[in-house]
Amino acid sequence: MENAGIPGTFQRAARELSNGYAAVAGRTVNFTHQPLGRHIDPEGLGGYYCDLRHKGRYALGVMDTVGRDEREWWIITVAQAALGFWDLRIEGHDVDGPFLRLADWLLERARPFPGGGVVWTVPRPQAKYGLAPDWASAMGQGQAASALLRAHALTGNEAYLEAARGALPPLATPVAAGGLQNELDGATVLEEYPTARPSAVLNGWIFALFGVHELATAARVPEARDLFERSSRGLLELLPRYDVGWWTLYSLHDHGRHDLAKPFYQRLHPVLLDALALIRPDPLLADYADRWRSQLTRPALVRASLDKLAFRLYRAATERRS
Repeated sequence: MENAGIPGTFQRAARELSNGYAAVAGRTVNFTHQPLGRHIDPEGLGGYYCDLRHKGRYALGVMDTVGRDEREWWIITVAQAALGFWDLRIEGHDVDGPFLRLADWLLERARPFPGGGVVWTVPRPQAKYGLAPDWASAMGQGQAASALLRAHALTGNEAYLEAARGALPPLATPVAAGGLQNELDGATVLEEYPTARPSAVLNGWIFALFGVHELATAARVPEARDLFERSSRGLLELLPRYDVGWWTLYSLHDHGRHDLAKPFYQRLHPVLLDALALIRPDPLLADYADRWRSQLTRPALVRASLDKLAFRLYRAATERRS
């Protein structure tokens, strides 16, 4: 009986290695490189800030699973596919139907948030950050708002605009009160994963800021402008902490070790800084974007990849024991 769990541990380890390799190699739609968007309008609703067209193209092939496969379709994947469709639409593709189908998915699954607004929750746990089912994400809120604002621009349907505006209250509410905002050394962090102690996932924080910015500019929500200014200022203050000298951190979460970025995120981080600089100019953003691009050397890539694979194996083993 003592060894009954060993086959399961090996199977989980093999799965973690396979998933880790796919992430490192960029072999899945979620880890395909996302360069700077082609049609960004810093003050309007142009194209999205990074290029998500591949997610729209992928979604076209699996649209029949919308609403049925919870592992395929959840708040972030739905919002990103919708934003990919929007960029394809700008380029002349006939994708209004699937774009609006995903916008309607967002409308249908928006749940009332205590005290006002709406929230989208994820029905499965997030083991790495210890989150039980029905957690919410600042990244999801921000990208849902961006998709819904574009659906309103396309159709004039006020329901889309109301839901987009409703995305803000959870972003302005502390994690301790059920929201998605933390404070870290005076910085207002928008949490992709709302952990009690700030995790400050860099890409999720910036994606959330894009949505808040669009709520301020396109939806003209004054509270959104204030939140954007406070939180982006805090991000600039904490930016040096994400640099470990040869690579970047994915988050500032305490795992007992550095939470190094996967190679996908090492490529994405400079893109996001470039995009943020378009709406919140600051020379520090360009400096770090250039620095982090220069860190993408072969030795650093190998070192970071081995670290992430080792961490996946460690997590597989410890989760099995627990």
